[in-house]
Amino acid sequence: MSPDRVTLQRTGGIAGFNDTLVVDSDGKATLSSRGKKPFTCTVTPRVMSQLAVAADAASKSRRPKSQDTKKFPTATPDAIHLYLTIDDERIRYQDLEDRDDSYRDVFQLMNDVLASASALRKGQNVVTDGGAACTE
Repeated sequence: MSPDRVTLQRTGGIAGFNDTLVVDSDGKATLSSRGKKPFTCTVTPRVMSQLAVAADAASKSRRPKSQDTKKFPTATPDAIHLYLTIDDERIRYQDLEDRDDSYRDVFQLMNDVLASASALRKGQNVVTDGGAACTE
């Protein structure tokens, strides 16, 4: 069963990222970034199929344990932080371990959509190994 909504949030970095990508089950993706108008695109059927399979596998796998961020401060102040929300379940990329391939797959697919949406918003076209992840 595919989720109703998958969200990827990217913050931090030297550039001061503050991006939120929301992909709904109908394939509509909306990218919101600080200081920019929200941009909407359509995730390709191929990527939507892969995302549904990966998100379903992730929802059935053991949830990664959250690390106490007070005990583990960011090693570098400009680190990029990624957060994935599948329906109402939020996961930090930093909490993934080697065994969490299903969550890692969802992060990768969402990152591909984020890159594609960012490029389209700029009037460019980013093609990953498998082709464009979303279209206008």
